[in-house]
Amino acid sequence: MVHGGRGCCSYCINPPVMQSMYLKSPLKSRYQTGETLEYACKTGYTYMWPYYLLTTCEPNGSWSFLEEACLKKACPEPEIENSEIFAPNDSLSFGNAILISCNVGYYLNGKKTLTCNLIGGEVYWDDKYPVCERVLCGRPPKIENGKHTNSYRNIFEYSELVTYSCDPLNGPDQYSLVGDSKLICSAHGNWSSDAPKCKVVKCKPPVLEHGKAISEIREVFTYKDVVILECLQGFYLNGSHAVFCGGENTWEPEMPKCIKGYKPTYPKKPPVSNYPGYPNPKELPSLEDFEELDVGSFAVFILTVIVAILLVLTCLYRCLQRRKQQEKEKKEEEEKEKKEKEEKEKKEKEEKEKKEKEEKEKKEKEQKRIEKKKKKSYLLRKTEMLNIKLKF
Repeated sequence: MVHGGRGCCSYCINPPVMQSMYLKSPLKSRYQTGETLEYACKTGYTYMWPYYLLTTCEPNGSWSFLEEACLKKACPEPEIENSEIFAPNDSLSFGNAILISCNVGYYLNGKKTLTCNLIGGEVYWDDKYPVCERVLCGRPPKIENGKHTNSYRNIFEYSELVTYSCDPLNGPDQYSLVGDSKLICSAHGNWSSDAPKCKVVKCKPPVLEHGKAISEIREVFTYKDVVILECLQGFYLNGSHAVFCGGENTWEPEMPKCIKGYKPTYPKKPPVSNYPGYPNPKELPSLEDFEELDVGSFAVFILTVIVAILLVLTCLYRCLQRRKQQEKEKKEEEEKEKKEKEEKEKKEKEEKEKKEKEEKEKKEKEQKRIEKKKKKSYLLRKTEMLNIKLKF
């Protein structure tokens, strides 16, 4: 928009208002054409070269192009070892905050939030940098009748572990380690679980009314020994077929019961759909189907799985042996080729040396012949000279 009269009488009003700069020249109600105004950076901002801090009143009454030439001051990025720094606004300039998080295995000692403040034209973080310190665990618990590795140490770092073991006993009974044998120093500065216990664990043979054990029966069972159970004919098992000797000298899980009669069956689910010409989808065996299996069928199933695994392992073994044999043959072939190549090179070298030797001998022989000829010629000339002298 043109202000004032035409030509030399035009003028400009309202200088540009900038976010990062303020008008350094005097503020007036109107400015003449060709008049230039100077800006300066506001407090907390720094000049960005090569941007201009000047604008001029154009003949058409508008101001020449002017853009932000100052940048908001920012605090330095903290260098904190073993940490990650998050800037929610992607900026470290004053007025913004950052969040500090330590890596796994370290804990923060200090403030987790720092804010960049502007004080007297300069920027500062509102507090000192925090420190990420290594997570440490104290000595693991001692146990009676047992010990753990690295027992001489008082301090352990994050993720380090100790292994417990029980002392030996004189006699048939031995201590069993009940609980976790390995404890790990966690990220919270404590051990991953309670210390285990060294106990002499003995369980009496399990008694199942209207049932029996089909695995090995002994007078006494020790920790984690397993017994397989089944019911007598006319009864079905309600509970687990397998129980083990627990740390409290009892069988775990709870002993099953043999109930008279036959185990109730559950109705099968109807097929999803029946379209002419399409077979019904096969249903996977359900949990109830497995529960209907008696111990004998279960044993057959386990045996079948074991045989299948053995077959797979046998196939793998044969494949590996075949591959190993192929690699061996390939290696032997390569060695054979290498040996033939070396022999060929050796033979060529010998032939070359022989040829060089023959050429050398030939040259020496030729040289001797030439020298002999020269000597003979010399003697002939000398004889002729003597004959000439005798004539005179």
